[in-house]
Amino acid sequence: MIVWSIVKVSDTKKLALITGIAGQDGSYLAEFLLGKNYEVHGVIADYHYQDQSRLWRLKNLEGRVKLHVIDVLNFQQTENCISELNPDEIYHLASNVDPRVIFEDEINTYNINFTGTINLLRAIHKNKTNAKLYCAGSSLMFGRVTELPQNEDSSMNPTTPYGIAKVAALHFIRMYREAYGVFACMGILYNHESPRRDDRFLPRKITKAVASIKAGKQSTLELGNINIHRDWSFAGDVIESMWLMLQAEKPRDYVIGSGVLHSIEELLAVAFGAVGLDWRKFVVVNDKFFRNIDYENLCADISKAKLELNWRPRVNFEQLILTMVETDMKLLKGSCD
Repeated sequence: MIVWSIVKVSDTKKLALITGIAGQDGSYLAEFLLGKNYEVHGVIADYHYQDQSRLWRLKNLEGRVKLHVIDVLNFQQTENCISELNPDEIYHLASNVDPRVIFEDEINTYNINFTGTINLLRAIHKNKTNAKLYCAGSSLMFGRVTELPQNEDSSMNPTTPYGIAKVAALHFIRMYREAYGVFACMGILYNHESPRRDDRFLPRKITKAVASIKAGKQSTLELGNINIHRDWSFAGDVIESMWLMLQAEKPRDYVIGSGVLHSIEELLAVAFGAVGLDWRKFVVVNDKFFRNIDYENLCADISKAKLELNWRPRVNFEQLILTMVETDMKLLKGSCD
Protein backbone atom coordinates (compact mmCIF):
# COMPACT_ATOMS: atom_id res chain seq x y z
CA MET A 1 0.00 0.00 0.00
CA ILE A 2 1.31 3.41 -0.95
CA VAL A 3 0.94 6.06 1.74
CA TRP A 4 0.60 9.48 0.22
CA SER A 5 1.85 12.60 1.93
CA ILE A 6 -0.85 15.09 1.08
CA VAL A 7 -0.46 18.76 1.96
CA LYS A 8 -3.12 21.34 1.20
CA VAL A 9 -1.67 24.29 -0.65
CA SER A 10 -3.49 26.69 1.66
CA ASP A 11 -1.74 25.13 4.66
CA THR A 12 1.74 25.48 3.19
CA LYS A 13 3.46 28.69 4.15
CA LYS A 14 5.58 30.42 1.57
CA LEU A 15 8.78 32.01 2.81
CA ALA A 16 9.45 35.57 1.71
CA LEU A 17 12.67 37.52 2.17
CA ILE A 18 12.48 41.33 2.09
CA THR A 19 15.56 43.50 1.81
CA GLY A 20 14.94 47.00 3.09
CA ILE A 21 12.19 45.71 5.37
CA ALA A 22 12.73 48.60 7.79
CA GLY A 23 11.70 51.16 5.17
CA GLN A 24 8.30 52.47 4.18
CA ASP A 25 7.63 49.87 1.49
CA GLY A 26 9.23 47.03 3.40
CA SER A 27 7.02 47.50 6.44
CA TYR A 28 3.82 47.66 4.39
CA LEU A 29 4.89 44.61 2.37
CA ALA A 30 5.70 42.61 5.52
CA GLU A 31 2.21 43.30 6.89
CA PHE A 32 0.65 42.38 3.54
CA LEU A 33 2.50 39.08 3.28
CA LEU A 34 1.79 38.12 6.90
CA GLY A 35 -1.86 38.67 6.08
CA LYS A 36 -1.46 36.07 3.34
CA ASN A 37 0.10 33.58 5.78
CA TYR A 38 3.69 33.94 4.60
CA GLU A 39 6.68 33.31 6.81
CA VAL A 40 8.42 36.67 6.54
CA HIS A 41 12.13 37.30 6.92
CA GLY A 42 13.73 40.70 6.55
CA VAL A 43 17.22 41.97 5.82
CA ILE A 44 18.41 44.93 7.84
CA ALA A 45 21.69 46.79 7.70
CA ASP A 46 24.17 46.83 10.55
CA TYR A 47 23.25 50.43 11.41
CA HIS A 48 19.68 49.23 12.13
CA TYR A 49 21.09 46.63 14.49
CA GLN A 50 23.26 49.22 16.22
CA ASP A 51 20.39 51.72 16.52
CA GLN A 52 17.14 49.78 16.73
CA SER A 53 15.09 52.97 17.02
CA ARG A 54 15.41 52.95 13.22
CA LEU A 55 13.11 49.91 13.19
CA TRP A 56 10.12 51.98 14.33
CA ARG A 57 8.05 51.04 11.28
CA LEU A 58 8.25 47.38 12.34
CA LYS A 59 7.18 47.95 15.94
CA ASN A 60 3.76 46.34 15.49
CA LEU A 61 5.39 43.33 13.77
CA GLU A 62 7.74 42.44 16.59
CA GLY A 63 7.83 38.67 17.04
CA ARG A 64 6.08 38.12 13.70
CA VAL A 65 9.01 38.67 11.34
CA LYS A 66 12.56 37.33 11.53
CA LEU A 67 15.34 39.83 10.91
CA HIS A 68 18.81 39.15 9.51
CA VAL A 69 21.72 41.58 9.62
CA ILE A 70 23.09 41.25 6.09
CA ASP A 71 25.09 43.53 3.82
CA VAL A 72 23.55 42.88 0.40
CA LEU A 73 26.64 44.48 -1.17
CA ASN A 74 28.61 41.50 0.17
CA PHE A 75 28.05 38.54 -2.15
CA GLN A 76 29.11 35.86 0.34
CA GLN A 77 26.73 37.14 3.02
CA THR A 78 23.94 37.37 0.46
CA GLU A 79 24.56 33.88 -0.89
CA ASN A 80 24.73 32.37 2.60
CA CYS A 81 21.38 33.95 3.46
CA ILE A 82 19.71 32.64 0.29
CA SER A 83 21.23 29.18 0.78
CA GLU A 84 20.14 28.98 4.43
CA LEU A 85 16.59 30.29 4.02
CA ASN A 86 15.80 28.96 0.52
CA PRO A 87 13.03 31.57 0.10
CA ASP A 88 10.15 31.19 -2.31
CA GLU A 89 10.03 34.91 -3.01
CA ILE A 90 12.61 37.68 -2.60
CA TYR A 91 11.61 41.33 -2.59
CA HIS A 92 14.63 43.58 -3.08
CA LEU A 93 13.60 46.99 -1.78
CA ALA A 94 16.85 48.12 -0.17
CA SER A 95 18.24 51.21 -1.87
CA ASN A 96 19.42 54.74 -1.29
CA VAL A 97 17.40 57.52 -2.88
CA ASP A 98 17.99 60.30 -0.36
CA PRO A 99 16.97 63.41 -2.35
CA ARG A 100 19.49 65.51 -0.45
CA VAL A 101 22.52 63.55 -1.69
CA ILE A 102 21.28 62.14 -4.97
CA PHE A 103 24.05 63.94 -6.90
CA GLU A 104 26.74 63.44 -4.28
CA ASP A 105 29.11 60.48 -3.85
CA GLU A 106 28.20 59.05 -7.24
CA ILE A 107 30.16 55.79 -6.89
CA ASN A 108 28.63 54.89 -3.55
CA THR A 109 25.13 55.81 -4.75
CA TYR A 110 25.59 53.67 -7.84
CA ASN A 111 26.98 50.68 -5.93
CA ILE A 112 24.23 50.69 -3.30
CA ASN A 113 21.51 50.71 -5.93
CA PHE A 114 23.14 48.28 -8.36
CA THR A 115 25.36 45.73 -6.61
CA GLY A 116 22.69 44.31 -4.30
CA THR A 117 20.53 43.35 -7.26
CA ILE A 118 23.43 41.57 -8.99
CA ASN A 119 24.37 39.71 -5.81
CA LEU A 120 20.82 38.42 -5.42
CA LEU A 121 20.65 37.32 -9.06
CA ARG A 122 24.00 35.54 -8.77
CA ALA A 123 23.02 33.84 -5.51
CA ILE A 124 19.74 32.56 -6.97
CA HIS A 125 21.49 31.23 -10.07
CA LYS A 126 24.46 29.75 -8.22
CA ASN A 127 22.27 27.92 -5.69
CA LYS A 128 19.91 26.70 -8.43
CA THR A 129 16.97 27.82 -6.33
CA ASN A 130 13.49 28.44 -7.70
CA ALA A 131 13.18 31.67 -5.76
CA LYS A 132 11.34 34.44 -7.56
CA LEU A 133 12.97 37.87 -7.37
CA TYR A 134 11.27 41.25 -7.39
CA CYS A 135 13.38 44.41 -7.61
CA ALA A 136 12.14 47.93 -7.02
CA GLY A 137 12.93 50.35 -9.81
CA SER A 138 12.15 54.05 -10.15
CA SER A 139 10.59 56.61 -12.45
CA LEU A 140 14.00 58.32 -12.34
CA MET A 141 15.09 55.63 -14.77
CA PHE A 142 13.23 57.61 -17.45
CA GLY A 143 15.01 60.82 -16.45
CA ARG A 144 14.67 63.33 -19.27
CA VAL A 145 11.41 62.07 -20.76
CA THR A 146 10.61 61.98 -24.45
CA GLU A 147 6.94 61.07 -24.11
CA LEU A 148 4.07 61.53 -21.68
CA PRO A 149 3.01 59.34 -19.95
CA GLN A 150 5.73 56.67 -19.81
CA ASN A 151 5.19 52.95 -20.25
CA GLU A 152 7.40 49.86 -20.20
CA ASP A 153 8.68 50.56 -23.71
CA SER A 154 9.49 54.25 -23.24
CA SER A 155 13.10 55.29 -23.74
CA MET A 156 15.19 55.66 -20.59
CA ASN A 157 17.42 58.71 -20.26
CA PRO A 158 18.45 58.76 -16.59
CA THR A 159 20.12 61.92 -15.32
CA THR A 160 21.20 60.80 -11.82
CA PRO A 161 23.53 58.10 -10.44
CA TYR A 162 20.47 56.52 -8.83
CA GLY A 163 18.52 56.34 -12.08
CA ILE A 164 21.55 55.08 -14.02
CA ALA A 165 22.11 52.31 -11.44
CA LYS A 166 18.50 51.18 -11.66
CA VAL A 167 18.61 51.04 -15.46
CA ALA A 168 21.78 48.96 -15.30
CA ALA A 169 20.12 46.63 -12.79
CA LEU A 170 17.12 46.23 -15.11
CA HIS A 171 19.41 45.12 -17.94
CA PHE A 172 20.98 42.49 -15.67
CA ILE A 173 17.54 41.27 -14.59
CA ARG A 174 16.54 40.79 -18.21
CA MET A 175 19.85 39.08 -18.96
CA TYR A 176 19.37 36.57 -16.11
CA ARG A 177 15.82 35.91 -17.29
CA GLU A 178 16.92 35.15 -20.81
CA ALA A 179 20.27 33.47 -20.17
CA TYR A 180 19.51 31.45 -17.05
CA GLY A 181 15.72 31.30 -16.76
CA VAL A 182 15.69 33.12 -13.43
CA PHE A 183 12.23 34.40 -12.46
CA ALA A 184 13.18 38.03 -11.89
CA CYS A 185 11.32 41.24 -12.59
CA MET A 186 11.29 44.95 -11.80
CA GLY A 187 8.52 47.30 -10.80
CA ILE A 188 9.29 50.76 -12.16
CA LEU A 189 7.81 52.73 -9.28
CA TYR A 190 6.72 56.34 -9.37
CA ASN A 191 6.56 58.50 -6.24
CA HIS A 192 4.60 56.77 -3.51
CA GLU A 193 4.00 58.15 -0.06
CA SER A 194 2.43 57.38 3.30
CA PRO A 195 2.54 58.42 6.96
CA ARG A 196 5.59 56.12 7.20
CA ARG A 197 7.59 58.18 4.71
CA ASP A 198 10.70 59.93 5.94
CA ASP A 199 10.42 63.72 6.10
CA ARG A 200 13.43 64.03 3.80
CA PHE A 201 10.83 63.53 1.07
CA LEU A 202 8.66 66.47 0.08
CA PRO A 203 5.08 65.28 0.82
CA ARG A 204 5.97 64.19 4.37
CA LYS A 205 8.02 67.36 4.91
CA ILE A 206 4.91 69.34 3.99
CA THR A 207 2.39 67.38 6.07
CA LYS A 208 4.64 67.48 9.16
CA ALA A 209 5.06 71.23 8.70
CA VAL A 210 1.30 71.70 8.37
CA ALA A 211 0.75 69.95 11.69
CA SER A 212 3.49 72.01 13.33
CA ILE A 213 2.21 75.32 11.91
CA LYS A 214 -1.35 74.53 12.97
CA ALA A 215 -0.09 73.81 16.49
CA GLY A 216 1.78 77.11 16.58
CA LYS A 217 5.19 75.47 16.76
CA GLN A 218 6.37 76.62 13.33
CA SER A 219 5.72 79.84 11.45
CA THR A 220 6.83 79.17 7.87
CA LEU A 221 7.75 76.39 5.48
CA GLU A 222 10.64 76.93 3.06
CA LEU A 223 10.46 75.09 -0.26
CA GLY A 224 12.07 75.16 -3.69
CA ASN A 225 10.24 75.07 -7.01
CA ILE A 226 6.54 74.59 -6.24
CA ASN A 227 5.45 74.58 -9.88
CA ILE A 228 6.73 71.10 -10.73
CA HIS A 229 4.41 68.11 -11.02
CA ARG A 230 4.65 64.57 -9.68
CA ASP A 231 2.81 61.26 -10.00
CA TRP A 232 2.02 60.41 -6.37
CA SER A 233 0.32 57.26 -5.08
CA PHE A 234 -0.09 55.42 -1.77
CA ALA A 235 2.71 53.05 -0.74
CA GLY A 236 0.18 50.57 0.62
CA ASP A 237 -1.28 50.21 -2.87
CA VAL A 238 2.11 49.94 -4.56
CA ILE A 239 3.29 46.96 -2.49
CA GLU A 240 0.36 44.86 -3.71
CA SER A 241 1.70 45.23 -7.26
CA MET A 242 4.99 43.73 -6.08
CA TRP A 243 3.26 40.60 -4.85
CA LEU A 244 1.11 40.31 -7.96
CA MET A 245 4.20 40.43 -10.18
CA LEU A 246 5.63 37.36 -8.44
CA GLN A 247 2.34 35.46 -8.72
CA ALA A 248 2.28 35.85 -12.50
CA GLU A 249 3.00 32.91 -14.76
CA LYS A 250 5.93 34.68 -16.40
CA PRO A 251 8.27 37.39 -15.09
CA ARG A 252 7.61 40.78 -16.63
CA ASP A 253 8.51 44.36 -15.74
CA TYR A 254 5.76 46.87 -15.02
CA VAL A 255 5.35 50.61 -14.63
CA ILE A 256 3.54 51.33 -11.36
CA GLY A 257 2.06 54.70 -10.33
CA SER A 258 -1.18 56.65 -10.17
CA GLY A 259 -1.20 57.77 -13.79
CA VAL A 260 -2.10 61.31 -12.69
CA LEU A 261 0.13 64.38 -12.33
CA HIS A 262 -0.36 66.82 -9.45
CA SER A 263 1.59 70.01 -8.75
CA ILE A 264 3.26 70.84 -5.47
CA GLU A 265 0.85 73.78 -5.25
CA GLU A 266 -2.03 71.29 -5.32
CA LEU A 267 -0.37 69.29 -2.56
CA LEU A 268 0.03 72.44 -0.46
CA ALA A 269 -3.60 73.42 -1.03
CA VAL A 270 -4.89 70.02 0.11
CA ALA A 271 -2.52 69.73 3.08
CA PHE A 272 -3.03 73.24 4.48
CA GLY A 273 -6.72 73.17 3.58
CA ALA A 274 -7.13 70.09 5.77
CA VAL A 275 -6.49 72.27 8.83
CA GLY A 276 -8.27 75.37 7.54
CA LEU A 277 -5.17 77.35 6.54
CA ASP A 278 -4.15 79.17 3.36
CA TRP A 279 -0.75 77.84 2.29
CA ARG A 280 0.18 81.15 0.63
CA LYS A 281 0.47 82.77 4.07
CA PHE A 282 3.06 80.29 5.29
CA VAL A 283 5.12 78.96 2.36
CA VAL A 284 8.34 80.75 1.44
CA VAL A 285 10.11 79.88 -1.81
CA ASN A 286 13.87 79.71 -1.26
CA ASP A 287 16.30 79.46 -4.18
CA LYS A 288 18.66 77.23 -2.18
CA PHE A 289 16.18 74.39 -2.48
CA PHE A 290 16.06 74.52 -6.28
CA ARG A 291 17.77 71.64 -8.10
CA ASN A 292 20.11 72.00 -11.07
CA ILE A 293 18.34 69.05 -12.67
CA ASP A 294 14.73 68.48 -11.76
CA TYR A 295 12.27 65.85 -12.87
CA GLU A 296 9.25 67.01 -14.79
CA ASN A 297 6.47 65.14 -16.58
CA LEU A 298 7.24 61.79 -14.96
CA CYS A 299 3.81 60.20 -15.18
CA ALA A 300 3.02 56.48 -15.24
CA ASP A 301 1.06 54.71 -17.94
CA ILE A 302 -0.26 51.77 -15.90
CA SER A 303 -2.28 50.19 -18.71
CA LYS A 304 -0.17 47.02 -18.72
CA ALA A 305 -0.44 46.54 -14.93
CA LYS A 306 -4.20 47.05 -15.10
CA LEU A 307 -4.61 44.55 -17.93
CA GLU A 308 -2.18 41.81 -16.92
CA LEU A 309 -2.06 42.10 -13.12
CA ASN A 310 -5.54 43.51 -12.52
CA TRP A 311 -3.81 46.13 -10.38
CA ARG A 312 -4.80 49.72 -9.90
CA PRO A 313 -4.36 52.26 -7.08
CA ARG A 314 -7.24 52.46 -4.61
CA VAL A 315 -6.27 55.55 -2.59
CA ASN A 316 -6.41 58.81 -4.54
CA PHE A 317 -4.18 61.85 -4.15
CA GLU A 318 -6.48 63.83 -1.87
CA GLN A 319 -7.14 60.85 0.42
CA LEU A 320 -3.41 60.18 0.68
CA ILE A 321 -2.46 63.73 1.68
CA LEU A 322 -5.38 64.08 4.12
CA THR A 323 -4.39 60.83 5.82
CA MET A 324 -0.79 62.00 6.15
CA VAL A 325 -1.84 65.33 7.65
CA GLU A 326 -4.21 63.62 10.08
CA THR A 327 -1.48 61.21 11.17
CA ASP A 328 1.06 64.00 11.67
CA MET A 329 -1.46 65.98 13.73
CA LYS A 330 -1.97 62.95 15.99
CA LEU A 331 1.77 62.29 16.26
CA LEU A 332 2.47 65.91 17.20
CA LYS A 333 -0.33 65.91 19.77
CA GLY A 334 0.98 62.65 21.24
CA SER A 335 4.50 64.04 21.55
CA CYS A 336 3.16 67.07 23.40
CA ASP A 337 0.93 65.18 25.85
